[in-house]
Amino acid sequence: MTRKKILKKREKLLVDIPITSISAPKIKKLKTIEPRKFFQDSTKVGEALLQCLVDNDTDSFIDILDEYLRINRSKLAKKSGIGRSTIQEILSKKGNPTLKTIAKIVHFSTISDSLKK
Repeated sequence: MTRKKILKKREKLLVDIPITSISAPKIKKLKTIEPRKFFQDSTKVGEALLQCLVDNDTDSFIDILDEYLRINRSKLAKKSGIGRSTIQEILSKKGNPTLKTIAKIVHFSTISDSLKK
């Protein structure tokens, strides 16, 4: 039977290593994000929508527009002349709206925003 080879210098065990305290780096205080406040500011939403168009990211464009219009969908439907269910279908994942329809929705949503202020 062959004998197992053992290194003369054995490995250190974790038990043998002394424990020292490690100070963690100071973390900056994180800001709380409130999406509701973001979507109330039509300027920020407009900038985000424009950036989506620049980046050719149509899915994000539809998602942002959907969240922005979620609250006033029925009011928007009455003012724009587009049915509420049609607006909902347009802004769904399966929807494929035309530029004319999106322009109409954005136009009437900004009018309703300016009336609120």
